[in-house]
Amino acid sequence: MNLRVEQINKAFGKNDVLKDVSFGIQKGEILSLTGESGCGKSTLLRIISGLEFPDSGNILLEGEDITHWKPEKRQFGFVFQNLSLFPHLDVKENIFYALKKKDQTSSKLNELLEMTGLQGLHKRFPHQLSGGQQQRVALARALAINPRLLILDEPFSSLDELLKTKIREEIFDLLRKLEITTILVSHQASDAFLIADRLVVMRNGEIQQEGTPSDVYMNPVSPYVSEFFGASVIIKGRNTEKDTVRTSFGELNFKSDRSDDIQLFMRPENILISNENDYNLSGTVIRKEFKGPHDVLRIGNESTDEFISLETERCPVGEGQTIYLKVPEDQIQVFK
Repeated sequence: MNLRVEQINKAFGKNDVLKDVSFGIQKGEILSLTGESGCGKSTLLRIISGLEFPDSGNILLEGEDITHWKPEKRQFGFVFQNLSLFPHLDVKENIFYALKKKDQTSSKLNELLEMTGLQGLHKRFPHQLSGGQQQRVALARALAINPRLLILDEPFSSLDELLKTKIREEIFDLLRKLEITTILVSHQASDAFLIADRLVVMRNGEIQQEGTPSDVYMNPVSPYVSEFFGASVIIKGRNTEKDTVRTSFGELNFKSDRSDDIQLFMRPENILISNENDYNLSGTVIRKEFKGPHDVLRIGNESTDEFISLETERCPVGEGQTIYLKVPEDQIQVFK
C-alpha cells in the first residue's frame, strides 16, 4: 500500500487551513502528523479519509486518484479523538458496526477481542468499560474491516498519563506485529517518538519538517520545531571575523556560514556544566528548582536581560553563583 498526498490546499472562508501539503507513506510504515492544535492536522486527516474534499491537490492510492472517493470505498480504518462508540450498542455490536452480516462471524470476533485484549467483554456496553478498554474497542472496530490504512486521530488525548503510557505501548506492539500502515495524529512529541517511523511536522497549515524522530529531534530546521520536540536552549549570537560567535554568555569557537546575527540551538543534555572557570560560557544562576531526578536552572547575566533555562542532573552551583557552560561544536545548530 502506497499513499501519496500531493499539493493539498484547503480553506474555510478566508482562512487557509492547508497550504500545498505533500508527503507519502509506504506499506507497513507508521507516520505521525504532529504540530500544535489548529495547525491543520485533523483537516488533513479528514481529507485523506474522504470526510472532506480539498480545494485543490490529490490523494493517490497505489497511483490511483482517490481524492473524491467516498470513505467506505477507501477501506481506511479510523479511530476518532472522542472514540465515537455507540452507547446503546455492546462491544460486539460496536466492533461489527461497519461489517456486513456475512462477515460478522464468531471467529472474527474472537480474533479481534484477543488481538486487542478484550476477551470476555463483548457483551458489555461502553459505560461499563474503563477508558483504556473503550480505546481498545475503537481500535478493534477500525481493524475489523481489514483496513488498507489505519488512521489514529489524537487517540490518547482522553487518557491519564499512566494509562496513556500503557495503552500507547500496547498499540505500538500491535501495529508492529500486524504491519499495518498507519497515520497517527498527535500534538504530543512523546506519542510520535514512541510510535512513529517518520514524522511530518506541521505549522499554520504547512509542513515545517519531515524525517525520522531522531533526525527531527537532533536536527530541527527552525526554533519552532526545536522547541516543539522537547527542551531546547537557544542563545542569540553574532559572528566575528575570528571564526567565533559572540554571545552575552561569552564567545564560542564556532564557525557559521551565516553572517551577522544568528541563533544558536542546542539540546540541554549536550551542555556540560561546571562551577570552575574551565568552560568558555558563563552566567549567574538566577533560580534553581528541584524536580526530582533533575534540577532546573534559570541562568542569566548582568549585561542583558537574556536568560536560558536548563534541565540538568544534580547541579553543584547554587542561586546567585556563577556557572560555566560548554557545548561541543558538533551539537550546535544555527538559525537565522
